[in-house]
Amino acid sequence: MYRRGIALGHFLPGVFQAIGAAEISKVNLPVAVLIWLMIIPMLVKIDFAALSQVAQHWRGIGVTLFINWAVKPFSMALLGWLFIGWAFKPYLPADQIDSYIAGLILLAAAPCTAMVFVWSNLCKGEPHFTLSQVALNDVIMIFAFAPIVGLLLVCPRSPCRGIRCFCPWRFTSSFRSSWRSSCGACFRAGR
Repeated sequence: MYRRGIALGHFLPGVFQAIGAAEISKVNLPVAVLIWLMIIPMLVKIDFAALSQVAQHWRGIGVTLFINWAVKPFSMALLGWLFIGWAFKPYLPADQIDSYIAGLILLAAAPCTAMVFVWSNLCKGEPHFTLSQVALNDVIMIFAFAPIVGLLLVCPRSPCRGIRCFCPWRFTSSFRSSWRSSCGACFRAGR
């Protein structure tokens, strides 16, 4: 499958560049259409009048929210630091290590909503429960994404002019002193 995609991209580069350039407000239109095509089969199975019964499954929703917002972003920051910042560091460009870790943190802090519908549909999951979890996670994402990412990525507008990964377990004396001198000044100044 991947070889076909690579071959098509090699032999028809203009077609795929046009697909990649089909954007509105930085959103790729073909990707947006395909995401909706993944979600629609799940949505047509939902009886929206029955959504009130989801409250009976509060424990499952609570576990999902706890994992998505209290465990996943922080564990991904730890795994990013462990693998990108330590284990694979010799194989990666030194000036891009923090960017790779920042990318992992940004991905981990936002729960994937479209794929939840697909996985739930594939395993014949309860569509009302899935819809309610996705909707609740999306509402929480509006308010929690920026503070969590802001905590894990220390002050990108600091004088250090780069994203520095906030990893408490990584606070060596040199990192701690550079953090205090550059990024810490931004927090004290309220920036």
